[in-house]
Amino acid sequence: MKHISSFKSYNEELIVNQIIEYIDYSINESADIKSIWDNTLRKIKGLSKEAKRKIIKYAIGSLLLFNTVTNVVQIINSSSADNETKQIATELCEDKQEKYKKGYEWKLSKDGWNHIKKEEKCKLKAYKIGDGMITVGYGHAEKIARSEIRVGQKITPEQADAFLKEDLKEAADGVRRMFKDWEKDDDVVVPITQSMFDALVSIAFNAGVGGLRRSEVVKHLKKGDYSATGNSIKKFKISKKFPGLALRREKESKMFLASI
Repeated sequence: MKHISSFKSYNEELIVNQIIEYIDYSINESADIKSIWDNTLRKIKGLSKEAKRKIIKYAIGSLLLFNTVTNVVQIINSSSADNETKQIATELCEDKQEKYKKGYEWKLSKDGWNHIKKEEKCKLKAYKIGDGMITVGYGHAEKIARSEIRVGQKITPEQADAFLKEDLKEAADGVRRMFKDWEKDDDVVVPITQSMFDALVSIAFNAGVGGLRRSEVVKHLKKGDYSATGNSIKKFKISKKFPGLALRREKESKMFLASI
C-alpha cells in the first residue's frame, strides 16, 4: 500500500508540473486570461487539495503579471470554479495586492540588511585587491588615490556599520531610481515585492547599480517576467576567480523568487 501511495504522489507531481508548463506557455502565447483560467480549472479536477492549491497559486501569480487584481478577481468570480477554489484564488489575489508595490516605494528590509552583512563579512583592516580601490568593513571601497584610509589601517565595528549604511543607501537609491526612470521615460511600471527589492539591492551593492541596469536580469524584469529574472540572477557576474559569488547569486535568486 505504501508503494501505491508513493506512486500516486509521484504521478500527481508530474501532472502538476505539466499544468504549470501549460500555464507558462499559455501566458506567453495568449492574452485571453479567461480561457487560461477556465482550462486550468478543468485540468485540476481530481487532484488533491494540496496540488490544487499549488497550481491555483501559480496560476494567480502568472495572471497577475499582465493584469490588475480587479480584472483577475472578476474572471475568478464569473468562472465555473467551486466556492472553495474561488475563495482560495481571491485570497491569493488580495495577498498579491498587498505584497506588490512600485519599485521606488520600497526600502531595504532588516532581512535584506542582515543578508548583505553576512555575505560581505566584515573586515576591520583595510586591504586592496589590485583594482585601484581600498576596501574595508562590509565591502566598502574607495579609490586609493582619494581615500583617507590606508592599507592595514583598522576601523571600529561602528565605523563599518556606518560605511555599510551609507553604501546601502546609495545602492537602494540606485535601484529606486531605475524604476522611476522606467515609469518616466518608457511608461513601464513593474511592481515588485520586498524580497525582490532586497535581492536587487544586494546585487547592486555587490556589482554596482550600473552593472545591474545593463544586465540580463534587468532586461527580464523590465518585461515583467519575474521567473526569468530570478533564474538569470544565478548567472549574473559569477566568476571562477571568486567561487563564493555563485553561492551568493543562488541565495539572491531564491530571495527574489520567494514571493512568487
